[in-house]
Amino acid sequence: MKNITAPPWNLVGNGFILLFKFPRDFVLSNGFIPPFLEKHYQGGFGAVMLVDYHQSDVGPYHELLFIPGLFDYGGSKRYSITKIYVSTIESVVNGQENWGLPKELANFIVDSRPDGSQNITIGRDGQTFLAATFKSNAIKIPINSRIMPLNLSLVQQQHDKTMITRPHATGWVGLGKLVSIAIDDRYFPDFKAIKPLSVIRAHEFKMVFPVPQIQAGKAVV
Repeated sequence: MKNITAPPWNLVGNGFILLFKFPRDFVLSNGFIPPFLEKHYQGGFGAVMLVDYHQSDVGPYHELLFIPGLFDYGGSKRYSITKIYVSTIESVVNGQENWGLPKELANFIVDSRPDGSQNITIGRDGQTFLAATFKSNAIKIPINSRIMPLNLSLVQQQHDKTMITRPHATGWVGLGKLVSIAIDDRYFPDFKAIKPLSVIRAHEFKMVFPVPQIQAGKAVV
């Protein structure tokens, strides 16, 4: 068992955020919804994120995650990360134990081109399951999630505990563009037929993952 680095965590990185309003049927069929949330999906805005954390409490790592939208949980609407891959075992173990995040290990290859584009390839067990090319605009504006009218609360489950976490972030964002994408839906939701509402390029953002609120006992499904 790897050592656990307790929260809060402070992370610094860059990445791409793809914002969506996913069709309900797509989420229920392809969204890797855990059993305790299957009957609670509400819709709203969802996201796919590809992040390069060059600083964290367990060292640098890459991350790919899927947020299908909001769930009505315990009388509150919250988000949940239903599929997530990272590039180090330290991040896998700590993410699972600290916040109930269903992290899995994968191999990430990021190729930054002279024209400013990035090719990102992700795979596991010798199988590439996602390959994407992005471009980004040089213009950036500051952002602070604490002053935005958004509920960034996450609900996750690990062992016999349900965890509620409210991360927050500051940094700089600009526009990005998804040039191409290929996905194997056995490993990750295949969203390529769904046009994103926006593609955001996040620059040098700082994220805090705090101590979660823990509720003993599994949720009623």
